[in-house]
Parts: sequence; C-alpha cells; structure tokens
Amino acid sequence: MIKALTIDLWETIIKDVDATEKDRDVKRAHYIIEKLGLKSNATEQIMNFFKDLNEAFKHPSKENYWSILPENQLKKLFKEYLHISVNEKEFKDILDYYENVILEVPPKLTEEIVKEVLQKLSNVYTLVLISNTGRSPGRVLLKIMETYGVKDCFKYFVFSDEIGARKPDPVVFEIAQNLLNLPKNEIVHIGDSLNLDFLGAKNYGFNAILYANGMDVIPVEPFIRSFSELDEVLNEKFS
Repeated sequence: MIKALTIDLWETIIKDVDATEKDRDVKRAHYIIEKLGLKSNATEQIMNFFKDLNEAFKHPSKENYWSILPENQLKKLFKEYLHISVNEKEFKDILDYYENVILEVPPKLTEEIVKEVLQKLSNVYTLVLISNTGRSPGRVLLKIMETYGVKDCFKYFVFSDEIGARKPDPVVFEIAQNLLNLPKNEIVHIGDSLNLDFLGAKNYGFNAILYANGMDVIPVEPFIRSFSELDEVLNEKFS
C-alpha cells in the first residue's frame, strides 16, 4: 500500500514561461558588471561560466561538487573566469541578487490543476518535495511555492543545496525515506526526468511514475501526461 509520494519540482510542479534561466543569467551578469565596475566584455566570460555551470548540473560528481551551492558557484566565477577578488560586502550583495532574481520573473505552475491535485493528494498521502537546485537555493524556491499555494501540501522538503547531493544520487532518496520512516515499496516518486527522477528513484528501490507532459515518445511505464491522471495511475498501478 502506498503511503507517501515524493515529487520533483522543476518541470513537474513549476516551469519557466515568461523567462528562461538564460534570461536571468543575463540579469545576473549585468548586475555583477555594474556592481564591480567591470568592463562590458566581462559579459562573455560570465555567460561562458553559466554554460559550464549547466553542464556541471547535468553530471553530478565529486569534481562538480562546487556547483551545488550558489556561493561556491560565485567563488569559482570570480576566481577562475573573471580572475578578480571581491570584498565581503560586494560578495554578499551579489549573492543575494544571484539567488533571488528568480523572484522578479518567477516560473509558473506546469498546469493550472497542480494546486488542486496536490491538495487532494495531501489528504491521502504524505508528500515530500525533492528538488535539485541551481542558482536559487531551496529557501527561495519555497517562496515561489508559497506564492502558488502549493508549499503547505508538503510535509518535508529535500533540496540539493541543503543536503549537499543532487538526484540521481541515492543519498537524496535515502534522506526522503528516512524522513518518512517508511519501507521503499510504500513510496512513489513522480518527476519529469527519465534519468534523475524515474531511474534514480527506481534504482534506489522506490516506485516511480514519469511525468511525461509534452513528451512525444515515452520510454517507460507507468507515466502520466497530466496531473489529472495521477490519482487513477496510483490506484491502477500501486493499489
């Protein structure tokens, strides 16, 4: 019997609509250049850093451990890409903008029904949010979730910047299981990524459902194309 659901955040509950992370990176680059009085050609170096950062996100490893925390991301940017020193006040101001600029043009819910579905599910199951974070830490993402009325649907939150690990690292799912204090077969993970979510959860021993919204070819089962299908799939596959 399923007693808990662990659910991914990005591209499952929220997604970018009015802006992309690249748009926010342009804002971050402009802020850094203005704050530190750098020449405009520093933009290219900063944007190259963001490209490398995105690649690091795709390949979690000890070598890419620097990418987990925003402050470590900035330290690498200043030292290895801009080759500059930044005083404590400048660093703090830049970090604050770097983390919070997402609130200026926030992501939206993936579907209008997400809030309603999560509220109903929370009356039946214990919900845990599991999210890899990037430039913005978990505490900022919680503000976005609160704006859309979905934060209170979850009992626990597992953010990569807070635990020092990213999906599909089994440690992420282990932490969620320890919070729930349930056997693996009583937990289902839902997320949009085949590797990070579906296979990551299955390899750890959780049940899994792929959120396949917008996918043309769906390589695994079970899956849902919409949150409106989730209750039916849970009952059909795991009851």
